[in-house]
Amino acid sequence: MVKKDMTRPEAEAVAPPALIAENFERHEGLRETTLAVFTEGRLNAALRVLGEELFLMALEYRLHWPVEPEGRLRHLARAGLADLRHLQGFFAAMGREREASELTSPEDRLSLFCEQLALRIQETANELERELG
Repeated sequence: MVKKDMTRPEAEAVAPPALIAENFERHEGLRETTLAVFTEGRLNAALRVLGEELFLMALEYRLHWPVEPEGRLRHLARAGLADLRHLQGFFAAMGREREASELTSPEDRLSLFCEQLALRIQETANELERELG
């Protein structure tokens, strides 16, 4: 079996898609922040299919799982809160890139914006957390 050299990609890297918030359910599965690491097109596409299929299987099997102790809406809101906290940390890390890496001027501005965005996401997550109690 011939081993593929992953250090020299054969094609252009795949970029994360531009998602429309109203169509969020079409993109359930693995997080985009995880999928962005897999820039090889075939692997990225395969992981997207895997994530989608796992989500669909979970929906089909949901009838057999225990009922959420706080009710479905609060349960889902807590899941959304967890994703907000993930994004808060993700954008904060991007904000720290100004100190950790040599960036171009546009990248430096983007890093600063991401740092500010992390703070706004934190405020939103804090509000949701207060509402959930």
